[in-house]
Amino acid sequence: MFPGYRRVRRRRTIIKYYPINEELAHRANEMNSFFSYVPGRAIQSYRAEVDEAAALAERQKQRVDPMYHEKIDSLLDTYARKLAENINRRNEIAARVPSILIAGGSNFPVRKKEKQNQADAAAMKEWQQIRGLLDKIRGTGRGGISADDPEAVQKLKLKLAGLEQEQERMKAVNAYYRKHKTLDGCPQLTPDEVERRKAAMARDWHPEPKPYPSFHLTNNSAVIRQTKKRIEELSQKAETEYEGWAFDGGEVKMDRQANRLQVFFDEKPDRDTCSAMRHGGFRWAPSVGAWQRQLTNNAIYAAKHMDCLRPLSMEQLEPVQEPAQESGSGWGFYIIADLKTWADNAENRSPLEHFPSFEAAKARFDELRGEPYNSEPAAPGPDGQPPARLTLGLESADGMSAADILHVRQGENYLVTDFTRSERLRDDPAVMDILAQVSREIGFDRVRVWERVDGDRQLLSAIPFAEWENPHFASSTPGRIAAQYCALLHECYPLPTDAETHGGQIAEIVKYIQKEGKRGANQMALAVAGFGATFSDNAAVQKLASSLMAELAQYNEPGLDEVQRQKPKHKKSPER
Repeated sequence: MFPGYRRVRRRRTIIKYYPINEELAHRANEMNSFFSYVPGRAIQSYRAEVDEAAALAERQKQRVDPMYHEKIDSLLDTYARKLAENINRRNEIAARVPSILIAGGSNFPVRKKEKQNQADAAAMKEWQQIRGLLDKIRGTGRGGISADDPEAVQKLKLKLAGLEQEQERMKAVNAYYRKHKTLDGCPQLTPDEVERRKAAMARDWHPEPKPYPSFHLTNNSAVIRQTKKRIEELSQKAETEYEGWAFDGGEVKMDRQANRLQVFFDEKPDRDTCSAMRHGGFRWAPSVGAWQRQLTNNAIYAAKHMDCLRPLSMEQLEPVQEPAQESGSGWGFYIIADLKTWADNAENRSPLEHFPSFEAAKARFDELRGEPYNSEPAAPGPDGQPPARLTLGLESADGMSAADILHVRQGENYLVTDFTRSERLRDDPAVMDILAQVSREIGFDRVRVWERVDGDRQLLSAIPFAEWENPHFASSTPGRIAAQYCALLHECYPLPTDAETHGGQIAEIVKYIQKEGKRGANQMALAVAGFGATFSDNAAVQKLASSLMAELAQYNEPGLDEVQRQKPKHKKSPER
């Protein structure tokens, strides 16, 4: 065995340790500590961290297909190498200037210490990024099936067989329960599964619960249909001969081997063209010197309808099948299993999965939502927020508009307000209806609120979605109801309009609704009806009152709908 290597026999994993500079570690300790340095401590600490990562890698190997093992080993090796480099760098920085506790305050080099602190902060940020490699190890082999995978069709067929088998199993369990009125002895369930199904049925609000409710079968059926469609599309794509075209200032090529639609410009494009390429879903790839995106019919359709990429000759303007989108709305959906793989620019980043309907997208979302990586703790990103993982997005039929609408961050669903910056999305009633449907059927926990300060767009905070004023789509939340109620009051009476007063009014109404629940919503509905009757000639009041009455009628008090509120009992005076 070579020096610096160790074989873990049981797990058959080879760990490579990279060199740690003991001299630097010793000097750093002398500069910052009163205690003597223990020889070999830095190496021991480093190897303990690498061993922990190796154990994680081995557990991940046991969960995923062997085809991902080489990738996991590569990530482990990268982690070990970068961690060693970072430790040596941090020790070198720590040895530059002694601690003021060691050197004393007389003639202390303050400026040098400030520079040292800045360098140390940069090294710590780099260390956090290196720790992010552990998240990549956990996510390897757990995402969706990428169209880039040469075995994608075969894997999808195996997935389809499993889904169909699960569908038949759920039907059989439900049929057994209908016949026997019990799950005991059901051949399709293990004893543990029987107990879990019983517990789920006990929590079900339905008067006649089933082992597997209808929505389980419906969602699984939607995934089956979508999987069949993907198999058909990828099989057809494998038999299709794609041809590129020339445009004014460059050429579009189809790289079948890399599965990429690539755009080569003769000269560096201007800023507007670069912006159009990014909005068209293209990304600059320095490795090939081209703008590129995944090779799909959607990509070709979008490229041929971009002004900067229009073919020079009519012969090249072949009809391309328009991507199927949700009928009637002009909008389809996409899902990214783990957006963090995109932010980290990972080689095995999660694919962009397209869906023609909300039903199909929701089924896929529900399938991925329970994955452990969506809830695991992670270091905050540059914006101070947890990294976005599972992502649901909206895309137009012409391929020219798209936006993320939901990010899962550490187990919570975040509404993404990027749609507010696009006039096409913001002003389309169909988009607002879709967002309202997502709010009802999937739900949002938090929303990141932005505002302009001195002309710059700055993030205020991530607040509970229920408390957000939400001026965009129907959600029947306390925040939206409070905002509409304030707007109604201002239409009826000349009230102060400054931001501080408005914020206080909103907060008071939200607090009232959250405290009183459905009963409070009913009281507000009576007040709104009174405003409507009093100001019957005011069209603005009538419109606001009608909208607010609908929101109040839909309001459901979270977790307290069925709780019987009891009035406090007053003690009788002993004198009486």
